[in-house]
Amino acid sequence: MAAAASFFAPLAYGHGAPEYPISRQYSCYQNRAQPACQAAIAYGGEQAIYDWNGVNQGAAGGNHQAVVPSGQMCAGGQSKFKGFDLARPDWQATTWSPSTDGSYEFRYHATAPHRTLDWKFYLTREGWKPGTQPLQWSDVELVSTIGGDQVATPTPNRYLMKLRLPHRTGPHVLYAAWQRSDSQEAFYSCSDVNFGGGGITPPVAPTPLHHIGQVNATQNLPANASAKLRVFGRDGADLEGHTLAITGANGARDTWLGQLATLVNGRSAYVRVGNLQGGSVTVPSQATVLQVYALTETSGVSHVVDIALPPTPPVTPPGGPEWTEGAHYKTGQVVSHKGGNYVCLQGHQALVGAGWYPDAPSVINVLWKRQ
Repeated sequence: MAAAASFFAPLAYGHGAPEYPISRQYSCYQNRAQPACQAAIAYGGEQAIYDWNGVNQGAAGGNHQAVVPSGQMCAGGQSKFKGFDLARPDWQATTWSPSTDGSYEFRYHATAPHRTLDWKFYLTREGWKPGTQPLQWSDVELVSTIGGDQVATPTPNRYLMKLRLPHRTGPHVLYAAWQRSDSQEAFYSCSDVNFGGGGITPPVAPTPLHHIGQVNATQNLPANASAKLRVFGRDGADLEGHTLAITGANGARDTWLGQLATLVNGRSAYVRVGNLQGGSVTVPSQATVLQVYALTETSGVSHVVDIALPPTPPVTPPGGPEWTEGAHYKTGQVVSHKGGNYVCLQGHQALVGAGWYPDAPSVINVLWKRQ
C-alpha cells in the first residue's frame, strides 16, 4: 500500500530510532525500569541500552530478510540487541490513533546524517499475538514503502512520515527498515503499538491532538516530594505548571505518574497526558510511561517533568553535636570536635576566649576526655 506523505528531504539522518511510536531500545533507554527492559538487559547485556540508535546491518543493500534472520528482527540481527527479541507481552506499547486525515504519524529521532534510499514498513498480521514467539518475517506484511523525497523534516534531527495502514485491532508490532542510498547500511526497529478494539479502517474518531513526547516515572518518590509537569511555548517561555504533592500513599512510580496525568488533564489549556485511543486520552490506573499530546499541532508547545525531593535533614556527627565555644555542657555529655568524640568530665560553660577546646592540653582529661 502507498503511504500518504508530504514535503521532501533528500538528506536523511542515519543512526537513530523511532520516537513515535517509540522503539523498544529507545523506550528502554528512556526508562530502563520497565520489566521488559530489565529482562532485555539481563539477557543481552547493558550496552544495548546505550547503543539504542545503532540497530543496523552494514551490508544490507536492501536485502533485509537476508541479513536479519527471523526471530532476530527486533535486534536487527545483532547479538548485542538479542534481549529485545524476547517474546514478552509487556513491551511498552504506544496507543496509536489516526490524525484528522486518517493517516498515522511516524516520527524518527535521527542522530547522524546519511542519505535515504527508502523506508519499508511492515506490520504484524491480524490475529498475531504478542508474547508467543520472537518476531518472524512470516508474522509481518509489507504495508508501505516511502522514498527519501517523501519524508518531512520539521526539525533537523526529526523525520516525519504519514502512513496509511490496513485494518488492525489490538496489540501489534510496526517493523521499520531504513535503507541508506549512500551506503549498503540499513537500520531496523520494532515499535510496539496498540490500535484498540475498534479497528482502523475506516479511521476511528480522528483527533486534532498532536503527539509531542512521553513522560516516564523512573523512580518511587518519598513523602513530601513533588512532581511538576511544566509546559513551554514555542519561544521556550513557561506557559503553565502543574504540581502533584507526594504523600506516603501515592509515591510508587506506577501511581504518581497517573495521578499527575489526571491533574494535568483537568487543568491544562495546552496538553493532555495518557494514552490516545478512539480520539480520547485516557489514564490507566497504573503506568510508568505515558504519552503527551498537544491540543493542536500548531501550538509548538513542549514539556518537561521536574522532580523535587524533600530536603535532607542535617546529619548529627556521631557521638553528639559539634562543640561550640560559649555553650554550657553537662557532665557525661558527648560532643564532636575535629572528627573525634569527647565526653564531658565536669559541667561547665566553655567561656569565649578561654580556649577550652576539648582537645586543648589544659582541659584534656580535666574537662573533657576523648572517647
